[in-house]
Amino acid sequence: MKLSFTTAVGQSYRDVAERFTLDLFQKLTPTFPPVKVVRYDGCKKDDEVHIEMVLPVLNRTELWVSRITKAGEITGHEVYADEWFFIDEGVKLPFFLTAWRHVHRVIKGENGGAVIIDDIEYRAPWYLALGVHLVLSAQFAARQPIYREYFKL
Repeated sequence: MKLSFTTAVGQSYRDVAERFTLDLFQKLTPTFPPVKVVRYDGCKKDDEVHIEMVLPVLNRTELWVSRITKAGEITGHEVYADEWFFIDEGVKLPFFLTAWRHVHRVIKGENGGAVIIDDIEYRAPWYLALGVHLVLSAQFAARQPIYREYFKL
């Protein structure tokens, strides 16, 4: 399954890239299910993020580990001249996911601003696919106003 969200913000793409930090990550974490950031290395290649998720209905805690597999800046891109990106891929996933790949792109926008793009590819067990899709769609849609507030001029 795939999801894609695009958000225009007021700060330059370089400023946005510099502010992709633990502080922003914590603001973006969903309120449900409750999560705790156990480890956050950053957005560089081989950095890891470990999240502990509490699933109260199931009386269960799940660990989600993602590793940054690629990161950097692109110049001379066919579509955008200026872009910063990183890709996180699931190393250990909660039971409701069987694969995870999230491409974070920040590209130079108009009037000195930037555009943040979240491209997500994931797989879930067939019997959970619709529910997972609905939850992930809502969680990533909820990031858009947070991005706009965090990166306003």
